[in-house]
Amino acid sequence: MTKTAGGRKRCSTSLKHIRIMTTRELAVGESIRKEKTMPLIHKRRLWWDPVPEATGYVVYVYKDGKPIDRANFSWENTPGIISRPVIGKTELIIPDEWAEFPTKPGTYHIAITAKDDLGNQSDPYLLSGLFKFLAPSSPSKGGIESLPLSHPKSGLPAHSPISQGQEIIRGGLEEVRTNKEVRDAYLGGE
Repeated sequence: MTKTAGGRKRCSTSLKHIRIMTTRELAVGESIRKEKTMPLIHKRRLWWDPVPEATGYVVYVYKDGKPIDRANFSWENTPGIISRPVIGKTELIIPDEWAEFPTKPGTYHIAITAKDDLGNQSDPYLLSGLFKFLAPSSPSKGGIESLPLSHPKSGLPAHSPISQGQEIIRGGLEEVRTNKEVRDAYLGGE
């Protein structure tokens, strides 16, 4: 590394120093570096229309066999429900903005209420949706292999005894077909 006039670091490695490892080199004992990465998980956005007199909102979630019943909705007192207050916006990005949101795959029921400055809450706006924030497992094994060259038409290896024999036979048959002298020698004269 070298420093430029502005104090920034600059890499002085040129392309001639980069080496591409072959499968054979890897098999001999060089290790493959594995980096820890995050799986690709599709996030979900919960959103709702703003309510002019609301100072905030409360979003409730639970997983059960049936949707939330408005008549029996008891806000925080509903068994199995978790909630999250939301102030200053009308959306939540799940799971980024709600770490407690359940990660077990399934259909979840959502209730969104508007809350005023005295703590009064509206009837819930109800939603249901399928959530799954777990990626499948990674493949456990894999690799890169070199395959032998092959003829595009026959699929046989390019330098195998079989392909060489086929080429000799084809050449001989062509010569018998096109050269009268050779044809007479192999098939007998007329």
